[in-house]
Amino acid sequence: MKASVFQFGPFELDRGRLELRRRGVRIRLPVSRLRLLLLLVTRRGELVTRDEIAACLWKDTQSVDIVGGINTAVNHLRSQLGDDPTSPKYIETVIGAGYRFVANIEEVATPDAAPPQPSAPPPAQEVELTSLPVAISISDSRPPARRRRRVPLVASAVVVLAGLSFYLFEVSAFHRPAAQTDVRLARVTDSGDIECADISPDGNYLTFMRADGGSRGVFLKQLSTGHLVQLASLGTNECLGLAFSPDGNFVYFAQKDREQPGGELDKVPFLGGKPTVLLAEISGPPAVSPDGRRVAFVRSTLATHGQDAVVVASLDGSGERVLASYAAPGIHLNRITWSADGKSLIYPLQLNLMSISVDDGKTRAIPGEKWAEVFDLRSLPGTSHLIVLGRPPGSTVTQIFEVSLAGGVPRQITHDLANYAEVRVTADGQTLMALEDLVLSSIQIVEPGHGTEKHPLREENQNRDGYIGVSWTPEGKIVYSSESDRRWDVMEVDGDGSESHSLTDGESHSPYSDPDVSARGDFIAVAKWTANDVANIWRMDKNGESMKRLTSGKQDDHPAVNPDGKWVVYSSVQGDQSVLMKVPSEGGPATRLTEFNADIPSISPDGKWIACFRSPQSGQPPRLVIIPFEGGPPVKTFPLPASAHLSSLGWTPDGGAVGFINEVNGVGNIWQQPLGAGPQEAVTHFTSGKIFKFRWSRNGRLALSGGEKTVDAILIRNFRESVH
Repeated sequence: MKASVFQFGPFELDRGRLELRRRGVRIRLPVSRLRLLLLLVTRRGELVTRDEIAACLWKDTQSVDIVGGINTAVNHLRSQLGDDPTSPKYIETVIGAGYRFVANIEEVATPDAAPPQPSAPPPAQEVELTSLPVAISISDSRPPARRRRRVPLVASAVVVLAGLSFYLFEVSAFHRPAAQTDVRLARVTDSGDIECADISPDGNYLTFMRADGGSRGVFLKQLSTGHLVQLASLGTNECLGLAFSPDGNFVYFAQKDREQPGGELDKVPFLGGKPTVLLAEISGPPAVSPDGRRVAFVRSTLATHGQDAVVVASLDGSGERVLASYAAPGIHLNRITWSADGKSLIYPLQLNLMSISVDDGKTRAIPGEKWAEVFDLRSLPGTSHLIVLGRPPGSTVTQIFEVSLAGGVPRQITHDLANYAEVRVTADGQTLMALEDLVLSSIQIVEPGHGTEKHPLREENQNRDGYIGVSWTPEGKIVYSSESDRRWDVMEVDGDGSESHSLTDGESHSPYSDPDVSARGDFIAVAKWTANDVANIWRMDKNGESMKRLTSGKQDDHPAVNPDGKWVVYSSVQGDQSVLMKVPSEGGPATRLTEFNADIPSISPDGKWIACFRSPQSGQPPRLVIIPFEGGPPVKTFPLPASAHLSSLGWTPDGGAVGFINEVNGVGNIWQQPLGAGPQEAVTHFTSGKIFKFRWSRNGRLALSGGEKTVDAILIRNFRESVH
């Protein structure tokens, strides 16, 4: 049988294989995105209406918000193609109607190709786990207080990367191969903005919270039909977690006002109705007991009293008991679950999994290998096993494991280089639900006075260029962190996109983040990450040689070199907060600059001031503050909009303002706060895409790390071994 390959620009879209390639290199995309691209390409020059796109993506279901889902899908395709909606090369917007593919296409017949696929996927499209794209996971449910692991920030001062996905597991007994089973995956949402979720005990329904246009809502989806209903509105509140009742009749959700230290637990009927408030001062996802009578949760008072408490109560809110309390760093991500028999609670404490008896409060460490980090965990019904979403020591990949409460070697379930943010289990223990988080980024340039135009230096964004750091050299070159072929390196590229080369060797277990070039261009300060989440500040020559470690803290990152090149200011985890420190660039003792919770330092062009984000311990929202270079309390404090993303700060070249990222309706732009009188104002005016990092050059050019971030729910089936 013959099929067609559509060639446009450097791309090839293979109809038979349903595969997109750039100059022969495959670009991994979800099946739904590929089908949408095929629809647009085969209708080249014609208007493809939004109704037609909806039918292509979701057939006749109501599985997602149509407007938000279409926008996410088209923006993702544009990001992959390096397309700009303001001056499109490939996908043109027809305002109010749909889209049109405008590039020239050459169609080439290929022999022995597979038959064409249907034009629309079923509600849950199954694919091999090995075909999943490389992904980076970001946890959006981090509590207000700083946790032990604090890798580069992306969404807020308390939001951290859940893993730098760049190589397969290579160490420890964690890596015993799983039994050969035909593990299957089904993607069951396609909006890209899921923040927390749970699957019903019978596996027929999915409840999830998603943010759309800055307003969050709790939804219920019937998986067999795709029918969707909204159960509750959270407004701008954060969702700490969701849970079905064991009988499936109710949905419990924990929500928190951004400006309050604790949240509340609410209950809403399965088919909708008025939510009922059950409990206060909850700090993480609720865990409902197997008998449906009690709920367990973590109450975090690290910011005020330096403790995390394990709490259990009746589901009507009565009979609350504190079973145990822990000092900082406390219970990681406030995650907790019941054992399958309902007699104990299990939670991650530093490098161990802990179990506590609900009756007598006796605790024990679950035997076995220590973890670098555990992001989520759930009991496997009918067994004495756990499903653990975590990272072994010496690895930065977050995968799903099966762990025995009696100890022994964890069995790795997933091996696909995807990363996951949550995991849940159906009552029969046969299906897992997980949240997959995917980030794709590229280096983009904005010329002075052209705030609506951004020009990518690379035509694709497969390598997460600049996602965790970007800087300028005095000569106008760009130095950035990049992931490629499961390696993280510090790269350098000319300002026009030419002459790209690596400055580091991508050695195993040592990703680099946040490179900052000195004003003279003679050295680069960078954070280097090693096993067990240890990060230190290093310096290297401008060619990447003569590496020298400058700090030895637990987590030191976000370096900023002062203008005369004599000092490096950085963030450092001290106890349960982040503070600013400075160290001589040639080496020597470090000096503490702040006593308050501060992060992401940026030094003014004259070297007199440091801008940073401050997250007060009183539960108030973070602020932008200015301190003297010598350290001390803030001399200026500025409020930030609720939509500000606290991942990057940068002074304007004249030193008169400080820029930050503001994301509204899923679109990132650079805003600036003048140091004198005047309101905050937008510097860029983009209509699509996110911004992860940015930096101004001396002559006013902006280098951005921009792209797309999607979080969707997937189902994993047939993962069990035949014998446990």
